[in-house]
Amino acid sequence: MIYRLFGLVIACLVIWAGTPTHAFAEIDAHDRELLVQVRQGSLWEGPIGRQAEQRGSGQRVREVGRKLADDHDRLAAQVRALASKVRVELPAEPTAEQRSWIDEITGAAGADFDRLYVNRARAAHGSIFGLASQVRAATRDDAMRSFAQTTVDTVMRHMTLLESTGIAETTSLMVAPGGGDELDGGDIALGVLMAGIAGGATFGLVRVLGASGRRV
Repeated sequence: MIYRLFGLVIACLVIWAGTPTHAFAEIDAHDRELLVQVRQGSLWEGPIGRQAEQRGSGQRVREVGRKLADDHDRLAAQVRALASKVRVELPAEPTAEQRSWIDEITGAAGADFDRLYVNRARAAHGSIFGLASQVRAATRDDAMRSFAQTTVDTVMRHMTLLESTGIAETTSLMVAPGGGDELDGGDIALGVLMAGIAGGATFGLVRVLGASGRRV
């Protein structure tokens, strides 16, 4: 009987050692923060994108809202799946500040709605760019690296789409939304700088392809 119990204990230890938690032992604070911040962003950017799809006064704003909302739906599914594997608790609702942005945009109409949506959304994307880039470069986990790359690609795509409306303001990336991220000032400044450089390049491309872009 004692030997059977001892064998059961050994078997349990072997199973425990092979669980996903052990496989993700290299996840660090910035990796976890990226999962939380991407989820936090999707909680308000997805729904407000649907509003833009329905209420935008310009056709391009409606198209961009739809594309961003669709992307956020897909990204939200990815972040939930990965977070469950690494046992990271994700937020369930927007922050008070994000709710204030939703109220601000929802309370506007016509061209004011378009302008607020485009520039608030662009600023939010700029704020996550630095964190995603840092995790992409520094994480020791392959799954996190792949997710960070997806986030970087999505952010760049979204900023390009928002800029294609022609109403993105060059200063909107300086309005870095808060959200409790753990990056210091240097990390945030680097992210904003990188996003600004990329944004400048995409502005040039959008001007060249502007006419055809509005027919997409």
